[in-house]
Amino acid sequence: MGEKLMRVGVIRKLVELWRAHPKIAQFITYFLVGNLATLVQVVLIPVFQMVFGGTDLVNVDLHLFGPIGDPAATTTVTVAGQTITGLNPYYVFNFTAGPVNTLVTKTLNGITGEYLAHGGAAYFLATFIPLILSQVVSFFMQRKVTFKSDGHIAWQAMWYFLSFCVITVGANALYGIYQPWLYSTIGEGLGGLVAAFLQCCIAFWVFFPIMKIIFPEKKRAA
Repeated sequence: MGEKLMRVGVIRKLVELWRAHPKIAQFITYFLVGNLATLVQVVLIPVFQMVFGGTDLVNVDLHLFGPIGDPAATTTVTVAGQTITGLNPYYVFNFTAGPVNTLVTKTLNGITGEYLAHGGAAYFLATFIPLILSQVVSFFMQRKVTFKSDGHIAWQAMWYFLSFCVITVGANALYGIYQPWLYSTIGEGLGGLVAAFLQCCIAFWVFFPIMKIIFPEKKRAA
C-alpha cells in the first residue's frame, strides 16, 4: 500500500512539474513526436525498398544538388566480407543506378570510372515516400499535441512543407561540406557518427523555433 501511494505521489509531482514548466514540457513533447515520426520512417523504408527494389527504377540514375566537394571522391564499403571502393561524389540526393553497394561503370561530371551504386530512383522513392509520410504524422501531431494550434491548417501545411524542404536540403548540403573534413580528421568510423549527429541536430534545432511560428497557440478567452 505504501509503495502504491509513493508511486501516486511521484506521478502527481511529475504532473505538477509538467504544468508548472509549459515551455520545457512543450520542447519535450516536440522531441518525442519527432522521434515517433522518425520511427514511422524507419519502419516503412525496408517495406518500400522491397516494393521498388524489384522494378526497373533501380537502373535509373537520380542525382540532385551537387556534386558538393570533390567530384572524384571515393567511398569504401564492406559487402559480404569483401571490401570494395568506388567513385562516390556527394549529392544532397545521391542515388546512382544499380543494385546497392555494387560497382557500375559510368561517366559522371566528366569522370569515367566505377561508381558505387545506391539503388537508383527505386531507392530514392523508397526513402522519399516514408519521409513524406513521417512528416504528415509529425505535422498533425506537432500541430495538435505539441503546440495546440488552431491556425488555418492549409496555410500551416504549406509553410510546414516549405520549411521542411529548405531545412532538409540545407542540412544535407552542409553535411557534404563538413563530412569529408571530419573523415580526414578523426577517421571514417567516428567521423561518420559525428557527421550524422550534427546533421540531425541542425534539423532538430532549426525546425523547433520555425514550428513555433507556423503553429501559433490557441488564443485563450479573456
